[in-house]
Amino acid sequence: MSALRTDVATDSMKFSLMTTLMISYAITAIIVDTLATNGKIFIINWSTFYWKLNCGFEVSTFLLWTIIPFTLMLIVDSPRSFDWQLFTCSRWKKIDLLILFIIFLFGVFAILSIKFIPVLRNYYTSRANLDSPAKLEYAINTIIWTLSWLIGWEFLHRVYLFKYLHILFGKLGICLIPILEFTYHLIKSLPEAFAMLIFSIAVTYWCYVRKNALLPFLAHFFIEITLLLFVLFI
Repeated sequence: MSALRTDVATDSMKFSLMTTLMISYAITAIIVDTLATNGKIFIINWSTFYWKLNCGFEVSTFLLWTIIPFTLMLIVDSPRSFDWQLFTCSRWKKIDLLILFIIFLFGVFAILSIKFIPVLRNYYTSRANLDSPAKLEYAINTIIWTLSWLIGWEFLHRVYLFKYLHILFGKLGICLIPILEFTYHLIKSLPEAFAMLIFSIAVTYWCYVRKNALLPFLAHFFIEITLLLFVLFI
């Protein structure tokens, strides 16, 4: 009986350690990508790890935030036990379409408010003076760039960290996700950080209720497209 308790305790410790390592990877990936993207020199030149294609696709970010964590989850959880319905609308209810529409409206309002917030207006420089071919090229490159990091951002927070923080800390762990996203966006500005905090609370709670990550991705992508249109025409 004592040996059985010891085995259970050992297995529990191993599970907790593995979960902690999975969370540690996500935090490390975000930090490394931030240092690399911004070309920081701290001990080493982190820009060495920033790889971007001419079309705007950030290869390094896609690897760190999407490919590697997704692979780790499949290794740890196995493809059979992985919840693939996280990426479909099979768990949606009719009211979720209304929720998505409301988030869209708030997103439009938030983007339009940039015009009246100097720190954001300066950060998101207008491209309204570009001619039509230049605007089209800018739009295509921006959409490609957005998808290269947005897929990973939503996966890392709404799927990967959501699961392992919930395992380790329960509901409190889920509450840490908006705090992490708020902290990250402080790099840009305080108004944007608070906007991200509100968005993250809403969609993370929705993930908890529906066990689905598609709505947050669609909402976030819509906001990014609205931001692109704002920069191009206003």
